[in-house]
Amino acid sequence: MTSTDKQPNGASPTISAKRDDDASKRIGISDVAKKADVSIGTVSNYLNYPDRVSDRLKIKIQKAIEDLGYVRTQKRKIIERQIVTPLIGYVITDVENYLFTSILEGIQEICEANDMEVIGVHSMSDKTRQSEQVRMLCQMNVSGLIISAVDDSQDDIAFARAAGIPAIMIDHRNPSFVDDHCTVLKNDTAAGEIAAHELISTGCRHLAYVANDSNYQPIQQRQTGIERVTRATDGVTLEVIDSGGLMFEDGYEIGRRLSSIQNSDRPDGIVAGSDRVASGIISALTDAGIQIPEEISVIGTEGDRLESRCPMSLTVVESPGVDMGRRAMTLMLDEIANPAGHVHSTQLLMPKLIRRASTR
Repeated sequence: MTSTDKQPNGASPTISAKRDDDASKRIGISDVAKKADVSIGTVSNYLNYPDRVSDRLKIKIQKAIEDLGYVRTQKRKIIERQIVTPLIGYVITDVENYLFTSILEGIQEICEANDMEVIGVHSMSDKTRQSEQVRMLCQMNVSGLIISAVDDSQDDIAFARAAGIPAIMIDHRNPSFVDDHCTVLKNDTAAGEIAAHELISTGCRHLAYVANDSNYQPIQQRQTGIERVTRATDGVTLEVIDSGGLMFEDGYEIGRRLSSIQNSDRPDGIVAGSDRVASGIISALTDAGIQIPEEISVIGTEGDRLESRCPMSLTVVESPGVDMGRRAMTLMLDEIANPAGHVHSTQLLMPKLIRRASTR
């Protein structure tokens, strides 16, 4: 049996999603980090190695903890040595992508609350390496597998199931095999729609989507959302620009090229396939003397708090990475505890718009 969370037909994307389960309501250190405007590592140091944190940051973090009502999860002590802590394996497709590290944070929160541990391995977006890691984790007799993948990974799911290990896909959906496993996704089509609506509502008429031309599902789905909005809006055009990659340097090269184009022929609103590309574009445009956002507005599509090279605060459609990790791990716990009665489902989480200085 399979159930799928769907948006009503014809409904406009909402700016934020209501958290409707206990896992989503749990306050974690990622929430504290965001509130205090520091990294997750700094909050972790504050909790575990406070001598490594400056007094100024300690005050900010403590205030965030008090404001949010964060309560640290303490693991129950395992007294009997023969008890082995259950282990969850997480295959990460790209450790440099903030989405996947924030997913890990959500997984870890739920694991710690249930006396479990998570081990992460990096596939480097390589299918062969990913399959090898799935087999290695299965040989370690993990209690469950969570896999982020660039393409369909049905062979890996089948291998895990044959070993009696539950497996969940995250940030990728294979519609041909949804009955075999749970899937947790962010609504990337809605992310594209939200970004396009924001640019158009602030006066942009010549939009550009700058992203790597790849088989990565979220990139394709964001483009679908942008195209849907621009086709439905009179007087708005869309140009799709292949950035050649999703790194800062790729965006800088695109920004350098755009700066050499006559003003009337340049896009006045840009949606970037990654925050790093957006940062590169803005850096190149500002280096060329182009005013952001007065002449060109730029939106990122991730919410990467680790991207620090942007010369201004970046407007983003933020991915719900931590909540994706929490949701995936909550589904995993149900399948582990109730394998016969567990119903596989596809969970779709909404992104949200965060307005900052890079848009009008």
